[in-house]
Amino acid sequence: MDESGGAGDLGDLLEARRRIVAAFEGIAGGAESLAAKAASAAEIERLRVELDDERVVNAQLEERVRALRERESDRAALEAEVIRLRAEVEALKAARDAERGEIDAVLSELIPIVEEAR
Repeated sequence: MDESGGAGDLGDLLEARRRIVAAFEGIAGGAESLAAKAASAAEIERLRVELDDERVVNAQLEERVRALRERESDRAALEAEVIRLRAEVEALKAARDAERGEIDAVLSELIPIVEEAR
C-alpha cells in the first residue's frame, strides 16, 4: 500500500461517511416530516370527532329549545282558556244573581198571597 492509495482510501471513506451522514439526516428530516404530518392528521381527526360531538350537543340543545317553546305555547293557550272560563263563570254568576233577583221578586209577591189564603 502506498501513501496515495492510503490517502485515497481514507478520502473515499470520509466521502462515504459524509454521504451516509447526509442520507441519515435526510431520512431523519423525512421521518420528522412524516411524524408531523401524522400528528397533523391525528389532530385533524381529533378535531373532526370533537366537531361531531359538538354537532350532537347542538342538535340536543335545539330539540330542548323547541320543546320549551312548544311548552310555552301550550301554557299560553292554557292561560287563554283559563281567562275564557273565568269570564264564563262570572257571566254565569251574574245570570244566577239576576235569576235570584227574579225569584226573590216572585216570592215577595207570592208570600203575601199565600199568607192571606191561610
